[in-house]
Amino acid sequence: MGMAAGAKGFRSEINITPLVDVVLVLLIIFMVLTPLLEKEMLVRVPEQEKVEVVTEVPPDQIVLQVREGGRIFVNTEEVPEASLVERLTSAFRGKAEAQRVLFFDAEDHAPYRAAVRALDLAREAKIFTIGMMTEKASAAPVAAVAQ
Repeated sequence: MGMAAGAKGFRSEINITPLVDVVLVLLIIFMVLTPLLEKEMLVRVPEQEKVEVVTEVPPDQIVLQVREGGRIFVNTEEVPEASLVERLTSAFRGKAEAQRVLFFDAEDHAPYRAAVRALDLAREAKIFTIGMMTEKASAAPVAAVAQ
């Protein structure tokens, strides 16, 4: 801050020269550093494999559906909530824990409480790998990798 003495007394004025110098130095620093900060992340995308479209659910895959009204289906068979644990246990009998994969599908208007209860019952049946289906099976066919 500069002060000058005049005929009418002291007069204070803001000296903006140091402010402009600091702003220009910061501008130059950001102009130099910004291109260096834009780093690329290398992502290795797997090669696309030949995909065979399957319209039906294979017999070894189990789909647990919760429909409107809270009705529970295992594949196409309606199962009461009381016997769901027994049904899932029998469906996965003889399979290792890593091979127990359950696909879960809940309709848009299915009660949330019924969907959570069905997932809890699946956990009681010792099924810990659950694939969430985001589209209806009839609308989007299941893709299986051709070997």
